[in-house]
Amino acid sequence: MTFAERKADRKAYFEKWVKGWKLVTCTACNGSGHYDNNDSPACGGCDGTGRERVSPDQYRRLVDTEAEG
Repeated sequence: MTFAERKADRKAYFEKWVKGWKLVTCTACNGSGHYDNNDSPACGGCDGTGRERVSPDQYRRLVDTEAEG
C-alpha cells in the first residue's frame, strides 16, 4: 500500500469512528458504574466508568429527547 492509500484508510476510519462521538452519562446505571447499591458487579453498558460513547446520530436523538421533556 502506498502512503496515500494508508492515509485514505486512516481518514475514513476517523470520519466513521472518532469524529463527533461524545461521552454521555450511561443510561443503564445512570452514571454510578453499578446497576444498584447492593455490591452488584460493574455495569456492562459502560464497564463501570459511568460514561458511554455514543455516535453523533445517537447524541442528536438524546439531545432532542431531553429538549422535548
